[in-house]
Amino acid sequence: MDMTARGRLKQHLISWATAAPLAGPAGVGVGTLVLADAAHIPAVTAAGLVGPRTLLLAPGDGTGDLAPAVGYQGSLTEPGDEFSNGQDFFLQTHAYAASPFMTVFGPTVIRVFDRHDFEAFLADADRALAEGVFPEFLITSSVLLADPAALSGAHNPADGPALRLYADPDGQLSTSPTGAVLGTVDDSLGTLTERFARTGSGAAALDAALPAETRAEALRARPFLARYLEAVSALRSLMARGATGLRVSGFGSRLTPGLTGSGGGADLADPTLPIVLYRDEDQGGEAYIVAGSRLFAVDRRAAQALECLLATSGEAGDLVPAAEMDQLAELFARHDLPLPAPMRAPAAAR
Repeated sequence: MDMTARGRLKQHLISWATAAPLAGPAGVGVGTLVLADAAHIPAVTAAGLVGPRTLLLAPGDGTGDLAPAVGYQGSLTEPGDEFSNGQDFFLQTHAYAASPFMTVFGPTVIRVFDRHDFEAFLADADRALAEGVFPEFLITSSVLLADPAALSGAHNPADGPALRLYADPDGQLSTSPTGAVLGTVDDSLGTLTERFARTGSGAAALDAALPAETRAEALRARPFLARYLEAVSALRSLMARGATGLRVSGFGSRLTPGLTGSGGGADLADPTLPIVLYRDEDQGGEAYIVAGSRLFAVDRRAAQALECLLATSGEAGDLVPAAEMDQLAELFARHDLPLPAPMRAPAAAR
């Protein structure tokens, strides 16, 4: 398999598991369509679900003619199973609750398959918030958590049948193998999209795994979950660069002395805000800011200024000297980053 085809397969599998948008224009058809039975290829093709941009995956040993599908072995939907393109790419699938006890050999997707998995996910998030301890398996650079928006309550406008679909052995379609049924392989993309809009993205991703009210109650009680998963992504990104042992501001500790006891925690409910990560001074003292997909190594004073502003919604008081607020604004301007809402102008100008 050439690198272009391999890269396309990886991009589509990541999108299919996490609802991350695909690069390029949407076009006609589903972005990624995974079939549990190759017998459904004619039906999805006739229904108009397969277009020029579609990666259609169907079980096959690689010796038969699956056109327009790409054959695969194994499974993308069973815990403990492995997907293979029959050549050089393998992807494991683990159940969340079992993941701490599994060995990660390569690219791995972790799914919440049932209530037990969901409870384990919540327990890990609660511990991270209280103690600053994140599950090691989840921040491993080769691991991805499936359906993060549904698990955290975050809004993901990219998700939907136009992005990803799964057809089970009976030909029932959902956006995720753990989600609500939206239709069958004979339905058009328009019909499936209308049903998705009525069902809701969270239900479409997880309603087959656990009761909707169970998930809703947990999300209401934990408004920090989306921020938690952004912190997980930031730690994973830094781990891939060799930076380990980092703390995340707001999860178990703060970089700024006195901030923890001030009641500041406004940033924990907003996953769109930048994230401050740091190492204790006796371990090197590095500090980082993650803003969207961008990562910056920064001076500890700049990191302290930012976390104070974020945690207090801009009401940092005497925690941040005016000069440091100005320097932080200059840092964001230099990197062409939008300023967080609490600091729209340099402090001296306010």
